[in-house]
Amino acid sequence: MRKALLGISLIVILTGCGDREKVVTYSKTDNTQHQHEVEKLFEKDSEIEQVNIVVIENELFVAMQLKPLKKWNRKKIEDRWQKKLEKQFANTTVNVSADFKMFWESTKLMEEKDQKKMMEELQHLKKLAKEET
Repeated sequence: MRKALLGISLIVILTGCGDREKVVTYSKTDNTQHQHEVEKLFEKDSEIEQVNIVVIENELFVAMQLKPLKKWNRKKIEDRWQKKLEKQFANTTVNVSADFKMFWESTKLMEEKDQKKMMEELQHLKKLAKEET
């Protein structure tokens, strides 16, 4: 009886934690059309668990968290999305990363209130995304 109650409690807790948004966007631009187009693209993809999108003027930074079995093809997925977004938004600087640290750092970046500090952090994230581990 005790094990059954523990199992049921665990299932209830885990299902309650599963209500996360797939696409989270932070935008500091007047043109929200780009934002909505990118959101629609990522909502359709079944390989992606969550995405943080930061749109600031002519820059687009995308940090994604892949589903567990898709992490083996991380680099291919990053390259595919990089090309797709660069093609669709030719006049925008695009950075795409599927690294968990980038996802985590972009989540913290979205909570930043100071615009100047946020731009500095975004530049730092872009440098980190280019590094090879």
